[in-house]
Formats: sequence, C-alpha cells, structure tokens
Amino acid sequence: MSDLRIAVSALHSFCCDALQAANVPPEDARLVADSLAQADARGLNSHGVVRLLPIYTQRLRAGTTRARPRICIERQRGAVTVVDGDAGMGQVTGTFAMRTAIDLARGIGAGIVGVRNSSHFGFGAMYVEQAVAAGMIGVALTNAPSNMPPWGGRTPYFGTNPIAVGIPCGQERPIILDMSTSVVARGKIVMAQKKGESIPPDWAIDVDGQPTTDAAAALAGAVLPFGGYKGSGLALLVDVLSGVLTGAAFGLHIINLYDEGERTQNLGHFFVALDPSSFLPAGDFEARMDQFVREVRCQPRMPDVDRIYLPGEIEFEQAEESARSGVVLPDAGVTELDQLAIELGIRPLQARAGV
Repeated sequence: MSDLRIAVSALHSFCCDALQAANVPPEDARLVADSLAQADARGLNSHGVVRLLPIYTQRLRAGTTRARPRICIERQRGAVTVVDGDAGMGQVTGTFAMRTAIDLARGIGAGIVGVRNSSHFGFGAMYVEQAVAAGMIGVALTNAPSNMPPWGGRTPYFGTNPIAVGIPCGQERPIILDMSTSVVARGKIVMAQKKGESIPPDWAIDVDGQPTTDAAAALAGAVLPFGGYKGSGLALLVDVLSGVLTGAAFGLHIINLYDEGERTQNLGHFFVALDPSSFLPAGDFEARMDQFVREVRCQPRMPDVDRIYLPGEIEFEQAEESARSGVVLPDAGVTELDQLAIELGIRPLQARAGV
C-alpha cells in the first residue's frame, strides 16, 4: 500500500467519528478534530492525526483523559482567571480558557488565564487565532512532559514547552508564531520513528548524552533545546508560567502523554489576550502592522533567498494547497488508523479517501 491522499474534510470527519466513539460530545469532537486535521493540512504532522488520534483515544478509553470534563473557573481577580480543566482534552480546555481571556480583554483591555489539570492541547496556533479573529493579540503557552535537558544537562527535565503568539493585521495576513523551545517538536521524531527514517544529528541525544540520528534512540534519550541556553531559558519560563504559577504539574512531575498508568497528565497552560484599541485608536494598530509586515517582506535578501516569509505564512499557504489537493498520510500511519477504526467500530480511513 502506498501513502494515502485524503481530503481535509474526510480526515476531519474520521477524527470526529473516532472521538465520539470514545464518548467525546459532538461539539468537543469537532473542536479536537479541527486541531488534528488542520495541523496535517498545514504540514505540521507532529501534531496531526497519525501521531495524536491513537493516543488521544487510548487515554479517553482508559479515563486518563476525561471525555466529558467539568471545566470550571476556580479563581478570578481583575484581569486574571484560573481555570481547572478537570483532566479534559487540552483543545477543549484551551479553547474555553482563551475565550475567557478574550471576554476579559473586551471589558478591561487585557485577559490573562492560567490553566491547571489539563491535557495535551495540540498546536498552539489554534488558540492565538481565536484572539486574532476577535481583533486581539493572543499568546498561548503550555508546558509538556519532560523530554529536554536544561542547558548543560543530559537527562530530560523540561518539556519542549511551545510558545504561540498571534498578531492581527489589516489587509495583510496575521502574524502567527508557533514554535517549540526545542530544536524540533518531539512529535517530528515520533513521526520519523513511525516512518523508519533517520533524524539530523543536531536534533537529539541518546541516553548516554551522545548525538544520534536514530529516532528510537532519540526518543529514549532527549530532544535538545534550540539555540542552546536560549531555548533552555525560554523552556524554563514557559514551565514557570504554565506550571508553577497555575498550580499545575511542572518539570518531571508532568505525566507523559504515552504513560499507560492510571494518572492524568495535569498539564498547565497560560493564555493572554490584549485589545490593541487599549493602546491606540481603533484601526491604527492594524494599519501600522500592515506597514510593518510590508517593510519586513521587502528587506534586501541574501543571494540564495527568493522570498522573506513572515511567521505563519508557510503554514497558511500549505493549508490552501491541502484544501485543493488533500493531505498525504504515510502508509504505516494509515494502517494504524484503520486498525483503530476497527476497534472503535467506525468507517476506516481508506474507505473515505474518495470523499
């Protein structure tokens, strides 16, 4: 069997059916399916269906992620709110939290929401794009299970602890920065292992602290921070804001997504929404951002560079191509997903490829 090309809508439908079969309510299933299918559509397969849907449904069926959580606001003071996710799916809890931040920002100019007792929340761009759609600047941080050493160490303590920022523009596309604090998202190493591919030698180290090109050895060892001490420092800050400050787990105390025990992850997230009209007259910020983006894009280029990209542009354009021609999923991943479909009693993915 060769790699499978499938329409984004069919991939989304498959995810919805799988999640609902695992007792996730339809509205929440659509939300999580959006995260998974759109990650693949943007070329972010580290956060897509092949990598995440099997483990999500495994945890849902085991009860270590709750399909129907009772998400609640535990504390509120001025612009600050603390949310308990009740071990629900991270996309569901994260969306609730960012909506809360946006509502606060509409009233007083800024909203800050910390989240505890949550789960893996997918790719960060989906949350900051909520803020952008409301005309606001958005920030989304999350900590993650230990898989990266502090600078100078060789055993994992920090997660890859991603940072996402969304900035609205006027006529130009918004700026969407979504990055891990590691050289590469650990999910890319997971996907390399699934495909039987090697990895670059600067991505990770093995259990002895030696650089490795073997994906399995890298997963047993540790992924490396980007920029050395700089990435390590940012990972530390994300863990403080997402974990220590919110009352969630942090560092070694976070339960791994692939843990087969009975414990919930207790991840922490940190969201910010800022209303630009609190700083400038309505519309001025967006117009200034348009000018800024155009000036950045028109800067003199290096000899071998055809174009200067703004954060998020590559992903936006890949999503447009995927909407036209579909998403390609690897053979091994499709086999795993079709086995999952049999277990859940839903229509297999291959049968949907012509949709």
